[in-house]
Amino acid sequence: MHAKSADKPAQPPTSDVAEPILSVRDLKAYYRTSRFGAAREVRAVDGVSFTVRRGEIYGLAGESSSGKTTLVKAVAGAVRPPLEIVGGSVDFAFLPGYGGLHRAPPSEVARIRWRHLSYVMQGSMSVLNPVRRVRASFYDFAYPHVGGSRTEFEQQVVAHLARLRLDPSVLAAYPHELSGGMRQRTTLALATICRPDFIIADEPTTALDVVVQKEVLGMITGLQRKIGASVLFVTHDMGVHANVTDRLGIMYAGRLIEEGATAEIFRNPRHPYTGHLISSLPRIGDDRPRRGLEGAPPNLADPPAGCRFHPRCPLAMEVCRREVPAMAEAAPAHRVACFAVNGSDRA
Repeated sequence: MHAKSADKPAQPPTSDVAEPILSVRDLKAYYRTSRFGAAREVRAVDGVSFTVRRGEIYGLAGESSSGKTTLVKAVAGAVRPPLEIVGGSVDFAFLPGYGGLHRAPPSEVARIRWRHLSYVMQGSMSVLNPVRRVRASFYDFAYPHVGGSRTEFEQQVVAHLARLRLDPSVLAAYPHELSGGMRQRTTLALATICRPDFIIADEPTTALDVVVQKEVLGMITGLQRKIGASVLFVTHDMGVHANVTDRLGIMYAGRLIEEGATAEIFRNPRHPYTGHLISSLPRIGDDRPRRGLEGAPPNLADPPAGCRFHPRCPLAMEVCRREVPAMAEAAPAHRVACFAVNGSDRA
């Protein structure tokens, strides 16, 4: 699945492309614990910078333990001990001046959640209250922002459910009475009922079968096109990224190592890790065995010096073991953090 599907919306106009709705700058989010006099620090996100433009779907990819979920928590302001933001900023166009939701006062956070910023989690049961009917979740999260009479609100909810091919009867159901696909579509309806400016979708199709996954992905792209929202789309599935996202950031061991237009990255991956992710995808008619990447992701409590990929990298040089490669433009609008790609006079 290297080509985007035909119903994927076109890129936003150039004037909108240049305007970021989210700007992340040198973000550092660590897990810090202290037990029995021993301090431990896990550098899950370590100096990440990127922007998401208005009206685009920006993807984050990388294997497990790459830092994607921690990055999403930091962006969403879901920062709870032992997770700490130790540096950098997260700025939304609709929440200027604070440097992140974790620094904003509770009144401001309550104002923007669901109305300007919504979150589709990978587990629908993490959002829906298991002991309350679905109708109660819509009233809890969306009614304060939508307002109007309760009758008008319920009519609006029913119309929105219909767009996602959900019967109004789901409102009277408890979450456990719905199938996994119906729960995920209900969660998507809950996240978009207020027509938010920005949607975070964290592994929204995990544990769904292929048919339901395709349906949910189509709904996400259709809703994004309809309400004009920006989406931060997180999944380890590179095939999904190929068909859904406009731009793609590749994470490895807590750092962003490549970024560019999704089609360009699939056509011409620059970083050796990105090349491995793409080459591991199955292709119709190609029955050659796929080789796994040797080694394992590093322990982020004690990461290797220099480039964190160098212990597994077939192109590693001496400089890779000593210094951290900077993200540099290897091609127009295509950034890569790799000495073998960008060159180094110290290699």
